[in-house]
Amino acid sequence: MASVDSLDDNTKFAQMHEADFPILADPSKATAKAYGVIRLDRPPEQQFAARWTFFIGPDGRIRHIEKNPTTATAGQVMLKNLDDLGVKKK
Repeated sequence: MASVDSLDDNTKFAQMHEADFPILADPSKATAKAYGVIRLDRPPEQQFAARWTFFIGPDGRIRHIEKNPTTATAGQVMLKNLDDLGVKKK
């Protein structure tokens, strides 16, 4: 998971929600811009990151981008995409 929030904000978020996964703090928005998820046609204070899900293969290449995730279906959509991409279940 990546966020354009500060490391401190991400740490607080992770603690509050007892997250058991890493969160990349990207306050400079450099990574978000590299992935094309920042609206650069807006003023800087309105350049929020889109909530896209990137599926990256073992070779480091992007295999799929889910551009319309919703909290209601994110889990099922993620499992289906991982299955479609041949990711083995543990």
